[in-house]
Amino acid sequence: MAAESTSMFRDFLRRLMKNRLAVAGAIVVSFLFVVAAYPPAFAPHDPSRIDVRKILEPPSAEHPLGTDELGRDVLSRMVHGARISMEVGFVATGIATVIGLVVGLIAGFYGRWVDAVLMRFVDIMLCFPSFFLILAVIAFLGPSIINIMAIIGLTSWMGAARLV
Repeated sequence: MAAESTSMFRDFLRRLMKNRLAVAGAIVVSFLFVVAAYPPAFAPHDPSRIDVRKILEPPSAEHPLGTDELGRDVLSRMVHGARISMEVGFVATGIATVIGLVVGLIAGFYGRWVDAVLMRFVDIMLCFPSFFLILAVIAFLGPSIINIMAIIGLTSWMGAARLV
């Protein structure tokens, strides 16, 4: 009799479904991803519209999380902010992954002294606190979403290079 073979993916799904906390976490993260990806469906108000008649209103049917000190809808601002944060995270991670993959592949392919030099460069980059490096470059280039995406990506590639 032949043993029934299962794929690694099927085994993963079976084990995942047994872990209720993991399933609950996946559902919550998926919901937050959908909310951030489609803000108009979940936040009907303009996040930057100022309405001085509705300053600091408590939660209500019209404003589920209330309004801020300028009368802006808090839920709309949170949902639109989540979208921007998600975009920054995806782009920065993509940049870091590509750079880390290229450096790691070059180091692994050529080996010997090329590997040693590239990994010492990675060690040097890891010595600098990335938060302060990000602040310094932002102060020099100016604050913009594009600059933030690029700088976070350019200061986060070292782990991927080490892994490859």
